[in-house]
Amino acid sequence: MEHLIKLYKKESNDAFISISNSSIVDFVNLIIKAYQNEKKVFACGNGGNVASVQNLVLDLNMHPFVSEDKSKRKGKRNQFQAISLCDSSAAITGMTNDIGFENIFAEQLRYQASEGDILFAMSGSGNSKNIVSALAWCNDRYNISTALISGQKSNCLDEKINEVCFEKDYFHTVEILSEMTFYQLIHGTGNSCPTIKSELIRKYGRSDAT
Repeated sequence: MEHLIKLYKKESNDAFISISNSSIVDFVNLIIKAYQNEKKVFACGNGGNVASVQNLVLDLNMHPFVSEDKSKRKGKRNQFQAISLCDSSAAITGMTNDIGFENIFAEQLRYQASEGDILFAMSGSGNSKNIVSALAWCNDRYNISTALISGQKSNCLDEKINEVCFEKDYFHTVEILSEMTFYQLIHGTGNSCPTIKSELIRKYGRSDAT
């Protein structure tokens, strides 16, 4: 078992290091531009990727506005916001029933997106129909920047779409690498979550509290 653990750690580490720094910089610049222009960042995925999407949305909404002390804000918040397209079971089941599962994300964008917004998408295969449909809708209808994080290179994307591909076979590896990439994105914008030590001091007055 130990050799499998070592193999997995090496594969994940090698894959993350191989990601182009310029690709992450491009992602970061998209976020900074959206924040400065008070635009929306939409995010979507399927299955386990939904958890990563929700984590990304939470961090984008909260981290630019917290200091080392979570009870204090850095300053006045503007109208920038991040939105998960995976949260509403009513919307997803309703649209699946009415117009098909492949349209659940594109249809939400139709009523919420506007020019200058951003869509981040995740797909292990790079070819998930509902992901590809949402990315294509953004390119066809509005001046909306798009980015895809995938495990395998997509064979059906428009060339305008930025893609970070890990070229890995296992979904769990891709999901972990996606989380690591998202945190690089958060740190790249100059924001980070307060440290565990600072939170223990704030809550209990000491850093060794349990």
